[in-house]
Amino acid sequence: MNLNKKVFFISPFLLAISSFSMACEKDTEEVRTAVKKVIRSNGLQNTEVMSLYEKCELRAKLSGFEKRNDVELNNTSTHNQDDEAATAKYWYRGMGKNEYISLDKSGYNAIPCVKEESYCGIAPEYTYAKKFPKDKNKDEKPKITIEFTTEGAGWLYKEFSTPIKEGGHGCKIKAEGGGSYGLGRTGTSGDKVSSCKPDKYKVGDEFNQWLSEKRIQHKVAYVLLPKKP
Repeated sequence: MNLNKKVFFISPFLLAISSFSMACEKDTEEVRTAVKKVIRSNGLQNTEVMSLYEKCELRAKLSGFEKRNDVELNNTSTHNQDDEAATAKYWYRGMGKNEYISLDKSGYNAIPCVKEESYCGIAPEYTYAKKFPKDKNKDEKPKITIEFTTEGAGWLYKEFSTPIKEGGHGCKIKAEGGGSYGLGRTGTSGDKVSSCKPDKYKVGDEFNQWLSEKRIQHKVAYVLLPKKP
């Protein structure tokens, strides 16, 4: 029995067109061009910020777009909750460009400030976290806010703050932002002062391990970029 076989070749040109057509087209071409230019000028073209914008998961705020001196991007799939530490499933950290690029390069397996002389805070209030980084003398940009999804409501609080007499680490929270933990070397389990037990227990190391194991998931929730960095 004879079978007629036909082989079809797809040219690189057609593949390029197909790839382009999959990019987000919910914004006008003018807006898309402007947003991508700003992402590139801020050095984020090789990060999730660009890919999420192209897939329409990050959407540009169009109100006053032309008059603003910055570009605001909001994720359409994050929860953006304002909760309390004891009941929170979602935690947030606002960070600057360099920290975010390091996080992206790590495959979102390690928050870099865990190893630095910093507080390196996470909080259960989205509206609080998105203000960071901040400087009292200037409006600091870029700002990139990451949403971290834990295993359930109150899970992280139980892992860190269950009382020592109940077999937990007894880590204390700071009141701001719904109750924050400092993951860095001057934070909740700092090198010099720690509220956790045993003394060598480090909340930042634990958090990064959960990130690398994907027990904690990440999403880029909010981005604020200057048009002229």
